[in-house]
Amino acid sequence: MTMKPPEPAKLPKLSEEVIAWFRARFEEANRGVTENLVNNPNARETTLDDALLAPLQKRQAPVRFPDGTVVQMQVHNIGGLRRLYRWEVADIGVLVTVSHGGVVQGQKIGVLQAKRLYPRNNDVLDEDPEGFKYGLNGFLFPDPISALSKINTVFDFDEDCRYGAMSNSSEQTETIERFEREFGTATSYLFYNPADVPDTMHFPATSYRTLIDPPPLGARVVSVEDVHAVLAELDAGQSPTLASIREGARPHRRLEEWAEDLLRCRVGVPFDRSMDEMVKRLLVRRSGPIGAVISFSIALPGEG
Repeated sequence: MTMKPPEPAKLPKLSEEVIAWFRARFEEANRGVTENLVNNPNARETTLDDALLAPLQKRQAPVRFPDGTVVQMQVHNIGGLRRLYRWEVADIGVLVTVSHGGVVQGQKIGVLQAKRLYPRNNDVLDEDPEGFKYGLNGFLFPDPISALSKINTVFDFDEDCRYGAMSNSSEQTETIERFEREFGTATSYLFYNPADVPDTMHFPATSYRTLIDPPPLGARVVSVEDVHAVLAELDAGQSPTLASIREGARPHRRLEEWAEDLLRCRVGVPFDRSMDEMVKRLLVRRSGPIGAVISFSIALPGEG
């Protein structure tokens, strides 16, 4: 039987100003990725990952707060072999390190496995290993009828739409469960949704939709345990609907709520050197399963 490592120290208590800033960054990311989805309703999941990271990448300068705390965010969008092969643990890692006087006081990690909601017509750009290897030739020598095939396409989203890239009894669910048995509840599902449902988008588009306020639905985070409980009720190979995830998986956190809970040590796992194998497996190896890492370094007052 695999033994879990000893529970390391949790994060020190952080000021409400720092937590609010942290939450605001992920609120911007939520709005950014949701705006991308409502304007590109057939976008592949990796494109939406990039859209989530784009607002964060603009905020990488260090920030000093009134109490003297300094926070720096770094975004490492490394891509990796997951874009060519199927890596099954998670897509995005969020790492928080808190230090004081040059000494690390605590670290937390949370990792997110992203899944997008499919429209009624299931017209979504899937990962294409052969196309990936073909490279830029696909742009230099495009299929002349590819654009024409998108004319007058309708994308309807409602509660009965499905997360088409996940299913019951899949290799992915088994791999994630095995990872959690070894390293704890570090992983959650990140669901990319439209701003709200029902909603309809049309190709060709006649305007660009800009989101000013936080989307009522948008990007949501749900625990692996709750999602897999929903999957267990489905027939083999069946994908869950938005309604089934909303009803069967609680809490159904907004992305920014999950980020705040990470700082408040309600989600994710703390780690130290005893958990090096987890960090190496997820973050260090260039061929590993994580496509992007969002790292926050927080220096408490008195760092010097």
